Amino acid sequence: MIRKVAVLGGGNGAHAMAADLTLKGLEVTICEAPEFKEAFRTTLERQSIQLVSPWGEEREVRVHRATIDFKEAVVGADCIMIVVPATAHQRFFRAVMPYLENGQTIISWPGNYAALLFANMLRKEGVSSKVILAESHTLPWGCRLEAPGRVRIFVEAWKLLVSALPATKTNEVIEKLKDIYPVTGAENVLATSLNNLNPIVHPAGAVLNAAWIDTLGKEFYFYKHGTTLSVAKVIEAVYDETRTVAEALGVRMLEYPEESFRSKETVMSYYFKAPFDREGRVASISGPSSMKARYITEDVPYGLVPVALLARKLKLRTPTIDAIVHLASVINQTDYVKTGRSLEELGIAEIGKDELMRMLVED
Repeated sequence: MIRKVAVLGGGNGAHAMAADLTLKGLEVTICEAPEFKEAFRTTLERQSIQLVSPWGEEREVRVHRATIDFKEAVVGADCIMIVVPATAHQRFFRAVMPYLENGQTIISWPGNYAALLFANMLRKEGVSSKVILAESHTLPWGCRLEAPGRVRIFVEAWKLLVSALPATKTNEVIEKLKDIYPVTGAENVLATSLNNLNPIVHPAGAVLNAAWIDTLGKEFYFYKHGTTLSVAKVIEAVYDETRTVAEALGVRMLEYPEESFRSKETVMSYYFKAPFDREGRVASISGPSSMKARYITEDVPYGLVPVALLARKLKLRTPTIDAIVHLASVINQTDYVKTGRSLEELGIAEIGKDELMRMLVED
C-alpha cells in the first residue's frame, strides 16, 4: 500500500497529481528542479496548490511538502511519480539516482519510453538499488496551470494503461495504484509508450496548422481551431502506422471508434470523462502558442522518432510519421532524428526482436 509519495515536476501534471493524491489521503512531497525555483516560487511559499476540479470546485490543497531538494523528496517515499516532459527525463532521473532505496516504485506519467531509458541509465551507472520501474500511457487528466500554483483539471481518465519493466512486475504496480487511479495492465512498456496519443495527435495537427499558430500565438486553440477533416485524416494515418509497429512487436493499441477520429477532440480524449460537454471542455484547452511548444519539441523527438526508429529496426515503413518528423525539423531548424530519443539511449539498438521481447517481460 502506498503511503508516502514523491511527485517530481513543477508543471501542469505534477501540480494536479500532488493535489489529487493529497486529497486521496497520501503524504505527498512535490519537488521541482532548483533551476526552475522562480517559476515554482508560489508553490514553495504557500506549501499548497490551488486545484480547480472538472466540476469547477476550487480548493486550496496543502501538501506535505513542496521543495527543490531531490533528496528530501525521494528518501523514504514508497512511490516516486515522475511527471515531467520527456525532455527532462534524464535530468530528473539522474538527480534522484543517488537517493533511490530498495523497494521503491518509480512511475513515469506518461512513459515516452522512460522505463527503458531509466533501466539503461541504472545499468550504465552501476546503481544496485532494487527498484521497480513503470510507466503509464498518459496522465490521469487533461489539465493546465492557469497561474503559478493554480491548476485546473478539465477531464479525467477512466482507463489508464500501466506496465512495469520487466512486465512480471506489472501486477505488483497495479495493486499499488488500483485504489488511486483506473489502471489496467499493458503487455509491456512498449505498449504504454506506443499508446501515448500525444505524439499521434499533436505533431500532425501542429505542423498542418503552423501558419495559424504563427499568426494567433496564445490565441490558438488546438482542438477548437486546429482539428478539421483534413487534419483528422493525417492523425488517423499516424495512428495506423503506429499500430503497425505495435502489432509487429506483439503489442495491442487501444481501440477507437472510427467516428472519434472525426470529432473536434479527436481520439485524444476518448478514454476521458467530464461532468458535461466533454468536447466543449477539451476545446477550451489552449495551445500550442508557438511551433517551439512541446507539441513539437517533445512529441516529435521523444514520441514520433522512436516509433520511426523501431519501424526501421523491424523493416517497416512509416511514411506519414517520417514526413511529419521531417517537416517539424525543417520548421524548427533542428534535426529531430539526430536529437531525439534513440534506440541506443534505450539500450535496445543492438538486440534482436526476440531478445527485446524477453528483456521487456523477464526479470
